[in-house]
Amino acid sequence: MTRQVWVGITVGVVGLLGIGLAQGIPNRHSMEDDLTRRSSLALEQADISGAQVRFVGRDGALVVSSAADVERAREVVAAVEGVRVVSVRGPEAPKRKPSVTIAVDAGRIEVSGIVADEGARSALVGRLGAGAQASGLTVDAGVGADGVDGLGAVVDSLGTKGKGLKIELREGRISLAGVVESAVVRDTAVAAAGKAVGAGNVTDQLTVAAPPEEVQRALISLPPITFENDSAVLTPEGQAAVAKAAEVLRANPAVVVRIEGHTDATGSAASNLALSQARAQAVMDSLIAQGIAAGRLSAVGLGETRLKVPDTTPENRAINRRVEFIIQNSGQ
Repeated sequence: MTRQVWVGITVGVVGLLGIGLAQGIPNRHSMEDDLTRRSSLALEQADISGAQVRFVGRDGALVVSSAADVERAREVVAAVEGVRVVSVRGPEAPKRKPSVTIAVDAGRIEVSGIVADEGARSALVGRLGAGAQASGLTVDAGVGADGVDGLGAVVDSLGTKGKGLKIELREGRISLAGVVESAVVRDTAVAAAGKAVGAGNVTDQLTVAAPPEEVQRALISLPPITFENDSAVLTPEGQAAVAKAAEVLRANPAVVVRIEGHTDATGSAASNLALSQARAQAVMDSLIAQGIAAGRLSAVGLGETRLKVPDTTPENRAINRRVEFIIQNSGQ
């Protein structure tokens, strides 16, 4: 067969293919439009409104506005003549709000709750530092990311000197609680929380610690702590005074105090020293029993070495028999 004949045949075949394609593309589009129109009509007649219908060839893809309509829409469109395959997708379920609680106390950080994925979990724990305890922080793909990225900045703003700090992200809101050392720290933390979730979504329950001199005045103004004669047993009045001291210390959890026991000069110096130590220890034990952390307290007996007034009258000796609270840190 001559070269000219082969060329002629090739040109003819290409021409036929071109004609077929030129005719087939409009025909396919026409078929897709027809299937789309008839499927949409069938859905409307079945009271399934708001559906999005798309065909590629004879294969249909539907998006319906209600999850309850997914199966029924599939049946309706599958029954339309000419349809080969139908896939139906309902609306995506909205993401739930993440829930995270961060507790900070004495440099220890504990994190619990639910975040969107392992990346969010790792980022938050890494932001809080290697010492953060996060065994209670889990992952759920159905949870969103709202506010999680800003929690690290909130913790940073609170610093390490606060007491009983708690940062809670729940339902798109951040709640702050605990004791901070200054109003500046509180305001900075509230601003950081507002940046994370919006200023209107912050609940501020932070307490600013009283200045140490104010706490010292409150402790000095307490009623005298009294004991049974020549004993380290608290009288009922002494127990009531220790209870008031516990209230002051609970309200100022950053304060560390030394409990000093003192006696008058009656009796031997050695017995007075032992009695003063026993009384200071009794007060410390009572405070611990009322929930004051032992690490905030120390007890020392000074006997008759620091008389407050001349030990010359019964009234003065009663003044010299005393227990005093001395703040050992600034609480800042």
